[in-house]
Amino acid sequence: MGNYDLSKELLVEKQWEGIYQDYNTILLGYLTKKTGYDLACDIMQEAFLKLYFAMRNGKKIENVKAYLFQIARNEMYSQANKVNLINNDDVSVKLEDFNSNVEADFDKKELNDLLASAKTTLSSVELEIFEMRWHLGFTQAEIAKVLHKSERQIRRNIEKIVRKIRIVFENAGWNPTDV
Repeated sequence: MGNYDLSKELLVEKQWEGIYQDYNTILLGYLTKKTGYDLACDIMQEAFLKLYFAMRNGKKIENVKAYLFQIARNEMYSQANKVNLINNDDVSVKLEDFNSNVEADFDKKELNDLLASAKTTLSSVELEIFEMRWHLGFTQAEIAKVLHKSERQIRRNIEKIVRKIRIVFENAGWNPTDV
């Protein structure tokens, strides 16, 4: 029998377990919005396995979150090319602490409807950037890494997205500072 450095392997497993705990919920949510729950579970499992093997093989990973989402995104598009299942229509706005009175509920529904309308003006790339930035909390650098674009391109895309959404809200009579 050969000698193996089990302490290194155990360290990788512990690190991987921590990463899994930190990102499994957010990754599953992202993938479920895009593909549906069953396929999302499969893609997530594949992404975490690829991450584990990369870590075990000593790959230097500077930004684990971006790397993991890049793996998942690539796998999702690979699967989507096979079955064409990506769904961009199921993203909804998350609004902070509305009062539970009727007026606030109406405002929330109106804002959700406006945001859904605004999102129809976004390209598929802009919609993906929107989801990653505002729903998943990615930084511009993380989005750039996942999408293989420069941070400058991402920043310009985000500015364009904000302008498009602002126009829809203003045309509906909403002041963006009120939201």
